[in-house]
Amino acid sequence: MVELQVKASRKNSFEEIKRLVASKYPIVWIESWEEERVETTLKRVAEKAFTSPIQFSVWSETSSDQSLVDCLKGFVQKPEQGILLVKDFNWQLGPEQLLKRSLRDVFHSTKGSFKTLFLVSPYPRIPEDMTKEIFSMDFALPGEEEIQGIFSGVLKSFPKVKNQLNPEQSGRLLKAALGLTGDEAKLVFQQMLVGRQELNEEALGIVFHEKARIVKREGLLEFVPTKFKLEDIGGLENLKEWLQDRSHFFGEDAKKAGLQIPKGVLMTGVSGCGKSLCTQAISAAWGLPLYRLDINRVYGGAIGQPEECFRRAIQQIESIAPAILWLEEIEKSVAGYEQGDKGVTARIFSSFLTWMQEHESPVVVAATANEIDRLPAELLRKGRFDEIFFVDLPTEKERAQIFEVHLKRRSLDLSQFNLVELAKGTQGFNGAEIEQAVVSGLVYAFKDGKRALKQEDIYKAIGRSVPLSTTMAETIKEIKRWADTRAVKASKAG
Repeated sequence: MVELQVKASRKNSFEEIKRLVASKYPIVWIESWEEERVETTLKRVAEKAFTSPIQFSVWSETSSDQSLVDCLKGFVQKPEQGILLVKDFNWQLGPEQLLKRSLRDVFHSTKGSFKTLFLVSPYPRIPEDMTKEIFSMDFALPGEEEIQGIFSGVLKSFPKVKNQLNPEQSGRLLKAALGLTGDEAKLVFQQMLVGRQELNEEALGIVFHEKARIVKREGLLEFVPTKFKLEDIGGLENLKEWLQDRSHFFGEDAKKAGLQIPKGVLMTGVSGCGKSLCTQAISAAWGLPLYRLDINRVYGGAIGQPEECFRRAIQQIESIAPAILWLEEIEKSVAGYEQGDKGVTARIFSSFLTWMQEHESPVVVAATANEIDRLPAELLRKGRFDEIFFVDLPTEKERAQIFEVHLKRRSLDLSQFNLVELAKGTQGFNGAEIEQAVVSGLVYAFKDGKRALKQEDIYKAIGRSVPLSTTMAETIKEIKRWADTRAVKASKAG
C-alpha cells in the first residue's frame, strides 16, 4: 500500500468536493469516520452545487441487492451525470483483481464526464498500482459554525436548562469542541446538559475530558493535564513575558489585526531547569489542551508502521486543535538524520518539517531539548519555531523564587525560612535539585519525631547533594557556549 502524505491543512469539504466533481475527477477516496456527514455533503453537492441537480446514489454491502462490481458496471453504463457513494470500501468486498479492473473501467469510462465515484472509509489503503486512478482526500471535521448548529439543536432539546454562558465562554466552548465528529459533539453536549439546571463554565471540562478519551483510544498521543500555571514557576521572566504577550493571539480580534498564532516554541538548556514544567505552563497560560507525542512509540512499530503512525498522529492533533503538541527531548526523535540516514527517520523528519512550515491548523508545537547541538539546522531556522529559549541554571533571585514555590506548594509557613540564605547556599543547583532539597528536608524532619520542617533540614539535604553543574560541568559549559549567540535567554540577567 502506498504511503499517504501528511496534509498541511483541511479545506471546506463541500467546496472541495464540488471542485473535484466540476473538475471531472473519476474516483475519489474520502478518509472519514463520518459516513452520515459525508453522505449528506455529497447529496447537497448533487442537489445544489451546480446549475441543475445531478443524480446521487449510494451502495453499501447491507442495503444493496447487487454486488459492488455490478453496481460499478451500472454506474458506467448510465448516461446521466451523477455521484455514486460506496460505503465501507475495502479490498475484501470482492476478488481484489476484479475490483481493481472494475475501478479502472470506471476511471477510463467516466473521465471527461460529470460522473464521480466516491469511496469512503476511515483509513484509505490505495495499492501502488492504483495510485494514478484514485485521488485521496480528508473530510474536514465540523467547523465552528457547524458545531454552533449542533450545540443550539441540543440546547433546544433541554428546555429546562438555563444557559448562563457569556459570549466569551460560549466561544471557548465551541472552540473546545472543535476536533470532535458531528456525532461526538452531539453526544458530549448531551452529556454536558444531562442533570443540570444551568449551563456554566464547568462544561468546558467535560469537552476536554471527551477529547482526552478519544486520544487515549488511538494510543498515539497522550493527554497531559495541566497542573501548573506560570506563577507556579520561579524565574524565567523573559519566557513568561513572551508567553503572556501571545496569550491573546487566539481570538478573533488578533486574527483581524493580522496576528498569527505561534507555530512553535523550542526550549533548550540545562537538564532539570524546568523545560517540561514550562510546557505545561504554556498550556495553562494559553488555555489550550496539551498532548504529548511519544516518538519512541511511533518508531517502535508496536502500533503500526512508523510513517503511517506519524501521519495519523499529525492528523489526530489537527483534528482536535486548537491544541499544543509536546515533543519531549526532540533531539532523540531525529537521531541519525545528520549522519545521512535515508530511511524511516529521514522520511518522518522531512514530513514533520514540511508540516511545521505549511500547516494552518491552530496547533502549537512545544519542544524541549537537552542537547540542541544534535538538532539539524533545518529545524532551527525561523518559520519552524517562533522562538528558541535557553533555560540556564537559575540565578540567585530565581533560586529564592523556586524555594518559595515549593514551600508554598507544601503549605509551609514562609516566615520560618530565609529564602535569600537558601538561595545563596544553592549556587549551581537547578530547579529539580532545589525541589529535591525541600523534599529530602521533609524526610529528615519526619524521621526526627514527625516535626515541622526547619531551615536546617534543607541545609542538611543541600550539603549531601552534588549538583549536576558539578558532575557535568564541561557539558553544561558547551551548552551555554552554543546558546550564547543562538537562543534567547529565558531568564532576565542578574
